[in-house]
Amino acid sequence: MRGYREDAERAFFSLFQHYYDSERDAKRQHDPANYSLARMLPLAALAGNPEGSLKIVHVAGTKGKGSTSHYISSLLSACGQRVGLFTSPHLATVRERFQIDNQLVSYETLTAAGQEFCEKLAAAGLEPSLFEIFTVLALKIFAEEGLDWVVLETGIGGRLDATNYISSPQCTVITPVSYDHLALLGSSIEAIAGEKAGILKRGCPLVLAEQPFSAAEEVIMARARCLEVPVYRPLPVQNIPGGILPSVCAPFLRSNFTVALQVMNVLGLHPVWERFRLPELRARCETISTEPLVVLDAAHNADSMQKLVAALQELYPGIHFTVVLGMVQGKDVAGMVEALKKLDADYILTNPHTSKGSALKELQEHAAKAGLKVNAILENLQDKSQLPAETPLLFTGSFFTACIGEKFFEGAGGR
Repeated sequence: MRGYREDAERAFFSLFQHYYDSERDAKRQHDPANYSLARMLPLAALAGNPEGSLKIVHVAGTKGKGSTSHYISSLLSACGQRVGLFTSPHLATVRERFQIDNQLVSYETLTAAGQEFCEKLAAAGLEPSLFEIFTVLALKIFAEEGLDWVVLETGIGGRLDATNYISSPQCTVITPVSYDHLALLGSSIEAIAGEKAGILKRGCPLVLAEQPFSAAEEVIMARARCLEVPVYRPLPVQNIPGGILPSVCAPFLRSNFTVALQVMNVLGLHPVWERFRLPELRARCETISTEPLVVLDAAHNADSMQKLVAALQELYPGIHFTVVLGMVQGKDVAGMVEALKKLDADYILTNPHTSKGSALKELQEHAAKAGLKVNAILENLQDKSQLPAETPLLFTGSFFTACIGEKFFEGAGGR
């Protein structure tokens, strides 16, 4: 898999084996009764408070925050700036989370920085989560590189996300807000929007993407008014110069690019288009093979699945996909299945490769109710020989399901 070395990956993660993984135990991380961003302050101090020397664009949202963050990073590079990018989760290698000038940070750099930081954590007796460590570690690496800008993507929510310990970003961005992580962020769209709006800082400009729910926009705008935050809207799609995005580009990615373009305007920077290089957007309507056709998408809520279906209908009209579908427990299984009813496809239901827990039983029930054409249920999908040959394939429902397709077909042909 791209950028992945098993021995180096294992060596890096072995440094942190005694720290809990908040991405697998997110409730502990986001319970207001048990969590405060004050936890981040001693961690940052151990690293020399790297955030103080960095200009930061902070990005939150439910759908599109990852691709928008990548676009902002690439546009900043086209402005002649040196840029650090911190995103999550990763698909194939932890290096995807840590990027400098749109290149993955090396295992050697990550492991050396991680080992030094872990020694300091142990000496101080601190017990942070893995995501808290990664957040500070990324900023430390970026500060030591003397970068001009950092694009910082939230993990979950915003208000209590570890990245939100930063106090003075130059710009904030909120991409479309919809239903996800309901057990952590609240069951109403207003509650979820309030968590996302928690990244706003007094007087710091916000670029606000078009929102699928007016109630979410009302909550965010109310918070912006309270903090005297100037709000900017995405630029029209017509402002994207010709030839910058590929001719085959999902509509939602074009929309995300217009958000990133507006960020450049807010920052007063102007890309030199000859310098612009498209970022590699992992599992965002990503075609990793054309023979056979294999598409990966990490859609894991109803809104993102609706946008994926619309994109596939536009990009691949008349193509009948076999969808390898696996979802994690706690997601809106019914909403995603309802969105998939509009796609001309057969289905293979499976367990995503993760210890977070699978929603396979619930998925089977909703697929039957919706009348999806399920050709197979593969509880243990381990090899592409278990899948139909020479058939267009879509892996979706979770990052972990997309990763199955990455493992099976990366380098298969035609990328």
